[in-house]
Parts: sequence; structure tokens; C-alpha cells
Amino acid sequence: MSATLYYFDGRGKAEIVRLAMAAAKVPFTQVDIKEKQQFETLRAEGKLIFGQLPMVEYEGNHLVQSCSIARYFASKGNFLGSNEQERLKVDILFEGTRDFNTAFMPYGFLGFKEVLDNAKNTAMPRYLPIYNFILSRNGSNGHLVGSKLSLADLGLLEVILTIEELLGEDELKPYPEVQNFLKVMKSNEGLASYLRSDLRRRKNDERYVAEVKGVLY
Repeated sequence: MSATLYYFDGRGKAEIVRLAMAAAKVPFTQVDIKEKQQFETLRAEGKLIFGQLPMVEYEGNHLVQSCSIARYFASKGNFLGSNEQERLKVDILFEGTRDFNTAFMPYGFLGFKEVLDNAKNTAMPRYLPIYNFILSRNGSNGHLVGSKLSLADLGLLEVILTIEELLGEDELKPYPEVQNFLKVMKSNEGLASYLRSDLRRRKNDERYVAEVKGVLY
């Protein structure tokens, strides 16, 4: 069954949801929220429990909270770990990627160069060595936990793709395991198809920032 994602015409907090659906091979379309009235209508219809986006309509449900939605679709793809110990590791490492990703989320909203400079000076030196070590410790299969794709991998992929696009692949050279991880993720059929498709939204730019502010404020 196809899902419908409601979000702004950008990546933002919906990108981890898109990655999870793509990896789980759940077909989806997106309704771009570009006008305040669209947003207010969703709220008035009671589809946004906390008055926030993203929201996914799927099998009669209105799914909200980006990490909860991602976990839901990760469960569909069996990406949450094969046993209790793996499930714990996946959840911990996924939450770590959310903290890492936070450094890039204000890109454009709090400046472009300013956000990237802050991420380079704080988040990247903190998190990249950790994930490089975890990948190394787990072996050379290019996954954070076990021997197959997990939600933790999807969370890290989101951040690494951002670094590659906004700062360049050279930033990853000191982290060979992370570089290998990126190659492995890009070879995944579902993820590769998504990354080539029109479903992947553009990076933040001035137009996107203006659209979001126009809807919310």
C-alpha cells in the first residue's frame, strides 16, 4: 500500500522518514506544504496531533513525529535488529545520529556558512570518530550493527550525505570506515533508487527557508 507524506518542499525532518520508506520499499508520494492554508487545514482536520509536520497517511493512520514514523517503517523492513541486544544498539546509535544531524538542521535558517562552520568545528569532530570506530569494530561489512541494514545506518546515512553535498567528500577522508559505509549504503537498491528520484527534495536554499517561514509564521 502506498503512503502519502505531508511536508515542506525540502528535506528537513522528513528526510529520515523518506529514507526509511525507501529502504523498506514502501511506495510513497509527497504533498508539498507551501501555503499556510494547507497547514491550517491539516491541523483543523485533527491530523496533526502536535500541530507539526511531517505527517504520513498510511493504512488509515496519520503518523506523526519523524523518529517514530521512521521506526514504524523500519519495523516494516526489519531494520530494528535481530535480537534484543541488537535492537538496543540500533536505538542508541540511531539516537546518536539524531544529535549529530541537529547540527545541520538550521542550515539556511541560521545562516548558511555559519551553520556549516559550527558543524565542522563541533559536531563533526565529535561524532565522525565515534561512528568510524563503531563501523571498524563491527567489521568491514559497512553496517553499524550486525551484518544488515538497520535504522541506525539510515540515520547516519542522512548526515553523511549532507556532509558530502554541503562540504565535499574530502571531509570524510580521515574516516575510511565512514567512506566505505557511504559506498555500501549507496549500493542498496531501495536507497539508490530514492536518491536518484524526484522524491528526494533539494537542499535548503533561500526559497525553501522563505516557504517554511511563510507557512509557519
